[in-house]
Amino acid sequence: MSTLAATAGEQQFDSIDLAALSRADRYKILTGAVIPRPIAFVTSLGPNNIVNGAPFSQFVILAVDPGLLGFSVGPRTGSEDVKDTVANVKDNGEFVINMVPEGWEVVVQQASEDHPRHVSEVDLLGFRTLPSRRIKTPRLAGSKIQFECKLEQVLQFGDAPNNFVVGRVVEMHIAEGLTNNCKIDPQAYAPLARIGGRSYVRLGDIVAV
Repeated sequence: MSTLAATAGEQQFDSIDLAALSRADRYKILTGAVIPRPIAFVTSLGPNNIVNGAPFSQFVILAVDPGLLGFSVGPRTGSEDVKDTVANVKDNGEFVINMVPEGWEVVVQQASEDHPRHVSEVDLLGFRTLPSRRIKTPRLAGSKIQFECKLEQVLQFGDAPNNFVVGRVVEMHIAEGLTNNCKIDPQAYAPLARIGGRSYVRLGDIVAV
């Protein structure tokens, strides 16, 4: 018997019926289990071209032909209204995904708090912006990689529901020195990831096999 098989046979498990849990407990246990999660810090344009900024850690590559990225936006607490990012993206058909570097832990957490739609989290938290090349929405200075995206579609999942935003990457920006033959140096990149609750994790040991 292999070591892996022997270890698996010795393990004991707690079985959990997600349907029996409250929504808050389901959120805690799922987001604590699926870790670490990359963070999409999304900038979008609100009314009067106010720059909204919000982080989303349910974020994934959907396809490479073409380049499609997606992130999930949960319902607004205590309201049936969609969050500002979803409203902005539907109105304008575009957004930027800014990858989050180490050192942004506090501002990312602060940006996740609810603010009125006329308030710019980007201005409130002191971010500097850079112009995009293919869309109107600006990028965040200090982010090492940004994706300019055109909206492909918004899908709804779940009973709440969650809005899953799919964007086509029309331009990608990478800080100078991070790439060699289209390979990104992960240690130089050093993106921040999210684990459960208000906790984040930095890039640790890299294991090559």
